[in-house]
Amino acid sequence: MLNLVRINPSTMNEENQQSIDALLPPCPEEPQESDCYGSGCSPCVFDIYHLQLIEWQKQCNEIRCNERCRSETTDTESDKPLLSQIKFSPFQLLSVQQHTHDTFIYSFQAVRASSEQDLRSHDIKYTHVKEPLDIKVGQHLIMRYNIDENQNGFLTRAYTPISDLKSSRMGQFEVLIKLYEHGKMSKYIQNLKENDIVEWRGPFGNFKYVPNSYRHLLIFCAGTGIAPMYPIAKFIVENDSDETFVQMLFACKSFEDILFRDEMQQLALYWNFSAVIFLSRVESPLQSQARYGEIIRKGKMDKSVIHEHLAGKTLQRVLVLICGTKSFNKDMINYVKQIGVQDENIHLF
Repeated sequence: MLNLVRINPSTMNEENQQSIDALLPPCPEEPQESDCYGSGCSPCVFDIYHLQLIEWQKQCNEIRCNERCRSETTDTESDKPLLSQIKFSPFQLLSVQQHTHDTFIYSFQAVRASSEQDLRSHDIKYTHVKEPLDIKVGQHLIMRYNIDENQNGFLTRAYTPISDLKSSRMGQFEVLIKLYEHGKMSKYIQNLKENDIVEWRGPFGNFKYVPNSYRHLLIFCAGTGIAPMYPIAKFIVENDSDETFVQMLFACKSFEDILFRDEMQQLALYWNFSAVIFLSRVESPLQSQARYGEIIRKGKMDKSVIHEHLAGKTLQRVLVLICGTKSFNKDMINYVKQIGVQDENIHLF
């Protein structure tokens, strides 16, 4: 049993403590006994849950620590950060662009409530604030939606900004969102219109990248799991002084589901980036829909594929990044560890 260590809240009053606890990220879902096949595979789903629980604990403690420091000072409205891990902040929806048949790119701008208010409609007026958001590559934000008018219930979802740091310095960010037909949050997002105000907080995530720390960056992602990977790869290849080789292995269902297809072709123009796209549900010949320069393979990523891309590399100089479904993550971690990659060289998003 993992013992979670909590920061002593004695410096906070009870009301503030309850407010902070209500904003903590959701605890990872504990797997059922039926999720374990009992075959001795490594890592076990319970091992992955253990790591996720440790990361959740770190984020919770960081939030409480930040709030304790914040409570010791009083800020004016203009001094407050545009993004906070503690409190939700308003952002205005600038635009919505369809990316694939079921994914969209939403662009947001930081705003602050104006001192002026429309007395007839009681609407709050907002002004754009073009200041840095301090979002680093690989970090994610949490969106909140009030599901009833009495402020008694909220839905939250985590999304990773895909825009570059230049946008972040101007108070803007973009997120890739997949909409589900019967999803509660999807219905809310689908009904959003330009200029609507949406609440966000963050950023969260402990991924830290130092240029040239590794010789190879090997990325395994599936579906929308490419969201944190694309800005990381872009950040590396656009840095002329970073000589890290980036290899991305991306799992999709079909050609219609390939995300950031144009963007990956642009990244492939750099000498230190390459990508292989795996399609699990495709019937037509690959050559009929593949673009010039694309490397597309039929089937799923298995251990032989992983071994192929790790063969001949000094594993201590390889950083492996993984993001996908629970089953995908479990398989990828299992494969790379069997080949010999150590825990400290694996980062799970």
